[in-house]
Parts: sequence; C-alpha cells; structure tokens
Amino acid sequence: MQGPERFSILANAPVLDLFGEVLWPLGAAMVVGVLSGLLVRRIATASELYDRPDAGLKPHEKPIPFLGGVSIYCGWLAAILITIILQQTGRSEIVWIIIGGSVLMLTGLLDDIRHLSPVLRLFIQVAVAGCLLFAGVGRAVATALLEPCREGLPEFMLGPTTEIGLSAAFCAAVLAGATNATNLIDGLDGLCAGVLAIASLGFWVAYITVDTVFSFGAEHEILIIVLPLGTLGACLAFLRFNFNPASMFMGDSGSLLLGFNVAVFIVLFAEHASWRGLLAGLTIFGFPIYDTALALGRRGLNKKPLFVGDRSHFYDQIRDRGLSVRQTVLICYGLAFVFATLGVVMIHLSAIYMIAIFAALLLVGGLASWRFGMLRVDDAADRSKQPNA
Repeated sequence: MQGPERFSILANAPVLDLFGEVLWPLGAAMVVGVLSGLLVRRIATASELYDRPDAGLKPHEKPIPFLGGVSIYCGWLAAILITIILQQTGRSEIVWIIIGGSVLMLTGLLDDIRHLSPVLRLFIQVAVAGCLLFAGVGRAVATALLEPCREGLPEFMLGPTTEIGLSAAFCAAVLAGATNATNLIDGLDGLCAGVLAIASLGFWVAYITVDTVFSFGAEHEILIIVLPLGTLGACLAFLRFNFNPASMFMGDSGSLLLGFNVAVFIVLFAEHASWRGLLAGLTIFGFPIYDTALALGRRGLNKKPLFVGDRSHFYDQIRDRGLSVRQTVLICYGLAFVFATLGVVMIHLSAIYMIAIFAALLLVGGLASWRFGMLRVDDAADRSKQPNA
C-alpha cells in the first residue's frame, strides 16, 4: 500500500473494503441525483425553463424542463464529497476537479438559458483544461506519449517547456472534443446519460484491471476511482427522469459536465499508460466519437456548415428506418457497450494487437457509414435555424 490515502481497490483488497469504496460514492450519486432531480424538475417547471419543440432539431411533442444537468452535478458532487470524508483527504487536485466541473456545468446552464457563443464556450473549455494542468492532471501526458519515439525526435521537442506546452494543447483538445462529442449525442431520451454510464463503467473496469501494471499513483488514484463511479451513479439516477418518455432533459449543463469527466479519464489513462491508455480510452468512449466523426464527415462531404446542426446523426438515421425511440436508444447502448468492452480488453493486449483493433474499428465504422447511406444530410437545420446541435 502506498500511504494511508491509497484506495484498497487493488487486487489484494479485503472484500468489505472493496464494496464499501464502490458503493459509497455510487450510492451517494444515485440517491442525491434522484432527490435533487425531483427538486430541480419542480423548480424548472415553476420557472417555465423548458426546452420547447420546433419543426427541425427538437422533435419532442411538448415542452420539457431542461435543468437535469443540475441534478447530475449534485449526484456527481455528492460522490466526490463522500469520498473526501471517508478517505479523510483534501488533495488539491480533487478541489480543482470540483472547480473545473462546476465551471463547465454553470457554462452549460448559462448556454441553455442565454445561448453563449461557440467562441466563448471554447475559451472556457481551454481555461478549464488549464485548471487540470494546475491540479497536476495531464502535466506529464506529453512526456508519456513522446517516450516511445523520443530518440527520433528533434531536440527542440524534448525540453520541459515544450513538453508542458504540448501537454496543455493535448488536454485542451481532449476536453473540447469530449465535451462536444457528449453534447452531440444528447439528442434522444435517455441516450446521452445511458451511453455515458456505460463508458464510465468501462473506464472504472479498465482501471481496476490494469493498476497493478500501470501505476496511476496515489495522487491520481482517488480521481480515477471516484469520478467514474460518481458519473455512473449520477447518470443512472438521471435516467429515472430522462428515459423515454422523458420528463426532464439534461441540457448543456449536464453534457458539458459529463464530457469533462470523460476528458479527465482519457488524459489520466494517456498520462499513466501512454499510447495504450490513450487508444483504450478513446475506444471506451468510441460511440460518441463515432457519431461526432460521422457528423463532421457528413457535413464536410455535403458542403454544409460544420457547426450548424442537422437531424442526420447516427441515432436520427436509425429512427428514420422506422424504429422507436426506445429501440434506437437500446441499439446505441449496445454499440456503446461493445466499444467499452473492446477498450477494456485492448489495454491488456500488446501494441500490435491494439493498433490492429483500433484500425479495424475505424475501417468498419467508415465502411458501414458509407454502405448504409449515413453520409447524407437532411434539411432539418435549414428549417430550425438552430446552431450547435
């Protein structure tokens, strides 16, 4: 054991400790998530904070309250706080994680109410990435990723200042990518919360099975345990309100917070397990990445603006083939589970097999998208005129 703050989740941990350290944050997130969900739904209804349907990007039949992201945040925060209390730790990185998640949740909430500009949202995401670096999360990620090819790199890329700069750029790119990918799959009842619950479970399982191989260190171990469990519990609680037929939407406040957590997971996996961790992390989060790549590729091929939404996402096109909302969401859950399982398996394989699986996923995804006609674009965005969908 590496100090009193080290979790006993490792392979030789007592069974009671194992269940205690899992169930406390998971249970706190679920209970607080449900209770806060009941409260914020009532507040949203009383304040008439609704996501209203339109003729294009918002096909739901009636106005739905959109403060669900606040309840996800409350459950997530409860998991972190109960862990801090039980572990008697006040590590600064946990405080900065809370600050970063809070800033993005509030940013999303303001965007839901006031519609912030994409530039301002991106600036805030970059600033939050700086918070991660300040907390020590991702500070050495460039060093880890450059290590396998260090001998062939030019001298100017190997200095500490350059590597910190590359780490900052990597963290900013991952954070912006994860938050926007999460936002893009929030298009059907229960879709985003369920997919992120599956991905969070995948990150947790991947961690507990490889920590004895790639040491995450005591300073990051609490984060990589409690954040997936807190995210999982908060998402499961929110499905109480969001699974079809939804009585509340998460809004950008929820999707930005969930994307923030995924970014932390991917950065930590890359920092401590190098390219193997990065590829495994990207695969675990593979379904949102696939849908985002499909959207960008489709809009580019059809010469449509990249940041104007349409209703030809993967899940929209599944709906167009005659399936119900629930059937479509369950299919997406299945794909998310396949990606998460492959990611967990990949981190245990040698580099050549990991690269082969990752390349095969890219090839199969691209061919399937072309074969089933998913590179078309409909005119829903022209009818709706709503950006950033």
